This record gives sequence, C-alpha cells and structure tokens, in this order.
Amino acid sequence: ADVYLAEQTSLGRQVAVKVLKNNSLQSSGDILLRRFEQEARAAGGLSHPNLVQIITTGREGAIAYIVQEYVPGMNLSQWIRRNGPPDYATGLKWLQQIAAALRTASEAGIVHRDVKPENILLTRAGVAKVTDFGLAQLNQPSTAAMNLTQAGTTMGTPWYMSPEQIQGERLDHRSDQYSLGVTAYH
Repeated sequence: ADVYLAEQTSLGRQVAVKVLKNNSLQSSGDILLRRFEQEARAAGGLSHPNLVQIITTGREGAIAYIVQEYVPGMNLSQWIRRNGPPDYATGLKWLQQIAAALRTASEAGIVHRDVKPENILLTRAGVAKVTDFGLAQLNQPSTAAMNLTQAGTTMGTPWYMSPEQIQGERLDHRSDQYSLGVTAYH
C-alpha cells in the first residue's frame, strides 16, 4: 500500500490515507484485498492511546483505502538510526506503551504478527503507537476463517518472528510478546 498525508476537511485535521496499490490487486487478486480489509477491521475495532486509530475505510471504484490517525514524527527504526539506542527510562516507557497496546489487541483476539521497529510510530511528544495490522491474525470464533493464510505459511519480518510463526503454526499473544522482545533487543 501507499500512504498519503491528507486533510479531513469536515474536522480540519490531518489524516493518513493508506491506499492499496492497484497493481497489487491485479497481480494478487482477491486475497490481498481481503487482507487489506481485515487490517481495517482488526485495527478499527480497537481503541487504545498507543494504537494508531482507524477513522474509516472504503472503496472508490477500484481503489481500496483506510483513513487513519496521522502520527507526526518517525518510526522507531528511523529514531534509532538518527539518535542511537534510547536511554533506559525512554526505552522502558516505550516498551510499556507498546506492550499495553498489544495487550488490548490480544484481549480482542488479535495477533499483530508483524511487531518491529518500522511498525512502531513515535509522536513528537515521545509516545509510541503500534500501527500496520496488515498481517494480523484474528483468533475469534466468528472470524476463524479470516486468518487468510494456509497452515505452514510464514508471513512477517523474519528477524522479528517467533519460532512458531516461522514454522507457520497458529499463533497467540505470546508471538507478539516475542517480537516485542526482539524489538527491544534491537
């Protein structure tokens, strides 16, 4: 997907608009669109100060989009490249914020599956926010069919993946905890 900065004119605020690339739809078909829509449902149903909030979703012709909270700042990977490792107090604060956000997702039956520095946004005020639920697994009875991956299929960023995720097994909150631990080590 491509992400654009836009203005929500009705409220006079900036938002981020995530648009699924048309060429992705043509080459990967329905499964990619279903994953994109799943991301919107997974993240859109969550409310936590350390999760990027989904505002709305939709389709306009062949264009599928998610409108979400705009987080001015940078991601954790960019911050580390610019500043080096955070001091102990800052790192601990961010870990607590990210863990709280992942707990909210877990309590809703959602496994993020792609926790990594690039998916943690840092506001200019120094608040960490988890974003990008594009690979989320929904562990809810009503959505069991929405895993959108086959058994034995591996999805995510290998350096941050738990062993069970690498093996393509069904996951729970512990996989995200593992990925957060690797992110902390990073």
